[in-house]
Amino acid sequence: MMNRKKAFIGILSVIMIMMMVATGCKPKQAAEPTPVQPKETTVVTPTETSLPQNETITNPSVPSPATSAENQADKVSLASADKSDKDKGEGEQTPPAAKPNAQTKPKIEIKSPYTQAKPTLLGLTLKTSTAEITEKFGKPKEQFVMEDDTDPITVYDYTDFLVGFDKQKQLHFVDVRSADVNPGLNGLKLGDPVGEVTKALGKPDSNTSFVLTYKATGAVLKLDIDPKSQKVNSIKLFAE
Repeated sequence: MMNRKKAFIGILSVIMIMMMVATGCKPKQAAEPTPVQPKETTVVTPTETSLPQNETITNPSVPSPATSAENQADKVSLASADKSDKDKGEGEQTPPAAKPNAQTKPKIEIKSPYTQAKPTLLGLTLKTSTAEITEKFGKPKEQFVMEDDTDPITVYDYTDFLVGFDKQKQLHFVDVRSADVNPGLNGLKLGDPVGEVTKALGKPDSNTSFVLTYKATGAVLKLDIDPKSQKVNSIKLFAE
């Protein structure tokens, strides 16, 4: 019975196929999928790229700058720390006493004015040590050596005056170069008229048109006179 049914179905299938061939019909195939048209893309240059509002691109290789508030806080913290350290240092340490600075002109104090028995210039006595001079006036602006075969002289330049030391490091001469300093000669200064010299120091031991010389104990005071203006243009004290 089953075999007859299968034979019947097979004959029916053959008949249907023959009818389709005769009528030119083809078996219905599954519909092909409709191809998807690619969307048009627009190439946008970097200058045309727009970003959403309130959104920025962060370059991970570049650190983000600190905000203004953070900067101010850092400055305040640093300033507080610096001030604290400074106050602490000032409270724990006592600054050393400042020595005179040749750049600001040393202060001249005349405690021993010139006399024939004790000749001085700028209050300085000959044979004073180098250490005493630098302790009094500080380091000189310049220093150089006057070469001499028997006794070279080391000169300290304090701008307004010069001092020279022998090889024993003792004061050998003093040379006043400025009218701004008091040489300690009873009020006489550089640039004063020659007539003021005798009023301050008395009669000189030697008097020429150019030089007035006063001899004292172990020293000579020499004043050069400008022949045209008749004024004192140089004052020196040196060892005999």
